[in-house]
Amino acid sequence: MLNRNRTNPRPPLAPLNQKDKMNIRRLRPCHALLTLALAAGAHAQTVTVNTVEDYVDFPAPQQVAQLPGPDGFVSLAEAIIAANNTPGPQTIAFAIPRDQWWLLDNVALLQQENLFLLTDDGTTIDFSTQTDFTGDTNPDGNEVAIWGTHPGNLGIPSIWVMADHCVIKGLGNVYQRGNAVRLQGNFNRVIGCVTDGGLYSAVEITGGFGGPSPHGNIIGGTEPGEGNVLTAGGSGISSGGPADHNVVIGNVLKGPSSGIVVAGVPQSNLIAADNRIGGPTPAERNLIAGSGLYGEEGFPSGTQVHIEDADGTIVEGNYIGTNADGSAPDPHQRGPGGVVVVAARGTVIRNNLISGLWVPGINHYAGETFGTAIGLVGGAVDTVIQGNLIGTDASGASRVPTFSGILANFFPGRGSPGATLIGGVGPGEANTIAYTDTVGVSLFYQSASITISGNSIHDNGLQGIDLQSFEGGGITPNDPGDGDTGANELQNFPELVLAQASQTGATVVGSLNSHAGREYSIEFFASPSCDPSGYGQGSRFLGSVDVSTDVQGNTSFEAHLASGVEPGEAITATATDLSTGDTSEFSACILAEKACAADFNGDGAANTLDVLAFLNAWAATDASADFDGNGVIDSRDVLAFLNAWTAGC
Repeated sequence: MLNRNRTNPRPPLAPLNQKDKMNIRRLRPCHALLTLALAAGAHAQTVTVNTVEDYVDFPAPQQVAQLPGPDGFVSLAEAIIAANNTPGPQTIAFAIPRDQWWLLDNVALLQQENLFLLTDDGTTIDFSTQTDFTGDTNPDGNEVAIWGTHPGNLGIPSIWVMADHCVIKGLGNVYQRGNAVRLQGNFNRVIGCVTDGGLYSAVEITGGFGGPSPHGNIIGGTEPGEGNVLTAGGSGISSGGPADHNVVIGNVLKGPSSGIVVAGVPQSNLIAADNRIGGPTPAERNLIAGSGLYGEEGFPSGTQVHIEDADGTIVEGNYIGTNADGSAPDPHQRGPGGVVVVAARGTVIRNNLISGLWVPGINHYAGETFGTAIGLVGGAVDTVIQGNLIGTDASGASRVPTFSGILANFFPGRGSPGATLIGGVGPGEANTIAYTDTVGVSLFYQSASITISGNSIHDNGLQGIDLQSFEGGGITPNDPGDGDTGANELQNFPELVLAQASQTGATVVGSLNSHAGREYSIEFFASPSCDPSGYGQGSRFLGSVDVSTDVQGNTSFEAHLASGVEPGEAITATATDLSTGDTSEFSACILAEKACAADFNGDGAANTLDVLAFLNAWAATDASADFDGNGVIDSRDVLAFLNAWTAGC
């Protein structure tokens, strides 16, 4: 008979002490935490599992010293009970003879009737030791899998970790359980697992209803063999509130619903906060692709990364929607969503490759295409989107099929996205949004306070930026006084009248009509050619000027930009209301003209001030005084300049 008695659950965690807080602060350079978690098992006792059956028959006090029981075998349930009851760290290893394997001929398939509940800190369950015993019998995965034998346990985890500093290593598939691993303690690790099996998620991190918030757990790692391949019937990983300061790095993640879900339930005070997916180094990159499925009518559904009702989530440095080298879509891509943020706060999405979100519909949706690289839905406030490649390959130079770039979508009853920054003018802040079938950045009609700055937005099938009104999208004409309403309040764009390319940079002249008495930032962009619509995209950021409107809402500008522009390039601009953060669509484009050679100081006229400016530069042997372009500053440059000045403009 199986002993179905459960060990008493671990008491609730105490509030964070100073040591815990210091460990959490180390999460970003997470190597210290990795070392800390592994060190717990440095001098551990080893208990070896040698049967696939789930019997428990060893005597009290059921510690390591009492193993094995009368049957002579050690089951995983017995090993876990012994580890829980024995002071100090333990390692649970596996050496199951081939003659005990059943149902599958390439893995040791453990039968599970009991709950595998870890309550002892510092326990390591190392399934990879089975490979050392029998060899690599499963080249496509690991050598130990788990079969839940009780049909009533489909919603219960297989391995439930309610302790701290534990390691689950090298687990294979898990069948007929809710999750392969649930982490409800702190500073635990899951490494080297290749896990599938129709689960809600392969790994779940949660404090449950009313439980303390698990923190400091690390799924994956940066060293060889530490990354996991986690797939499931739902999501590869789910991190549900409460859960905070957990890290997911170096993994391959996918599932019919999502690759990874981070979600809280604020109304129940179950907060998912400050969790990180990926990191700043290539070794921390997750490959999150291939998630999703077709619904009954042929409509594709599913996302790669889903963040909902969570605070401070960081999604950084991942490949999302592509193959492993970032050169093409994942061949199994079905989910049309890349990163979807729903009613979350303070999300940071930076330095990811998000492409390959191009999914054809089938059945009733045949002939339609779906896909959005980044979606902000209902109340996704204070989102920062920077440094991402969207619609391109990993080099940023070639197309990877992607239906649309960034979409902010009002969700009835949930509020609208706000205080969001897409891009920036600092080093590495600009996104590249290119080669999509439709719009680069599309804001639905009640989206607001979304600043779009400094990005490279080019070669998209429709507009670079589309601010939609209640009537729909498309190019929105300016209106006097900017009183119309829609996405970003349908902020008026600048009107450009002149662009000149010169040796010293570019001069752009234009005007803006908008709200009276406000300050605006006008940003300028260059592209090799004008968009077919006549309203630009912006391949290369040139610079910006700040302006203020008068009591009629008018202002004009003459911007002298240090960035070089070639004659014939298309120049466009956007306007951002500095009081609200609302950014306009791109302006109509104009072609840069070659500046008058004699206008040395770039003020638009050739006069004696230009002679003085040239002579000062020539006397200082400034490079700009090499007027004839022969690489030498001498009297021939003076002659060339005077000839041009005499000819005038």
